[in-house]
Amino acid sequence: MYNTNPDLKCLLDGRMPEERITTIMNTKETNLVTRIFSCFIVFVIVTLFAITAIASSESSPNGGPAVKDKQTSDKGYIWKNTGAERKTAMSIVHESADILYYEDGSPYIHDILTNNTDKTVTETQYCMLAYDENGLPLKLHWNFLDSSAESSFENVVQSQENIIPGQTQDYRGGWSLCDGEIMEDFPKAGNSGVNQVTYVLFCLEQVVFEDGSVWNNPDYENWFDTYAGKEMETDQLQNYYPYVYQIVLD
Repeated sequence: MYNTNPDLKCLLDGRMPEERITTIMNTKETNLVTRIFSCFIVFVIVTLFAITAIASSESSPNGGPAVKDKQTSDKGYIWKNTGAERKTAMSIVHESADILYYEDGSPYIHDILTNNTDKTVTETQYCMLAYDENGLPLKLHWNFLDSSAESSFENVVQSQENIIPGQTQDYRGGWSLCDGEIMEDFPKAGNSGVNQVTYVLFCLEQVVFEDGSVWNNPDYENWFDTYAGKEMETDQLQNYYPYVYQIVLD
């Protein structure tokens, strides 16, 4: 039968009562620290899983990142707030517009378009502007076959096209200009100023596609106010092309 006297038990245990009490308290403190540290580890792991889940839910339907603040993503789509809906974002590019000459020396404006949409372009409406070598705007007699037409800074025309998806338009010809010294058989249009033209700027106002859909350039008015009849820096005119139109259709 064991002796239950606490002092005797402490002596048998080899330690005084104060030492044993201190040992018990230290053991409890260690257990408390261990529990707190374990809870912290669990919290960190749960937080990491939660962040991963949120990132996955905000990704785009095709596995790419959702774009909320930018209007266009690198994958060519416009994403709405949740990234769940999208509209197709395509483009048409004005590669260049230059003054070229027919075999008889008559000048014409030759522009090149690339159709980066999934629809065939059948009609375009666009504006042309001309500048001299110093960036000064030129008033031209654009419609020299019409004796009643006045000279102007701008010329807005419509053109029938057949530019299939992915095609860069490559044709011989363009908008003919009047050169009174060479084109003797044409109506006199006065001093047309064609020989002074160094730079020509094009801007699409409207595009009609084969399926009947129509794109109206939302930036056209701003473009016109910026360039038409305004003196421009020559480096700005030299770096104008390629001019990219973002085509967004419902």
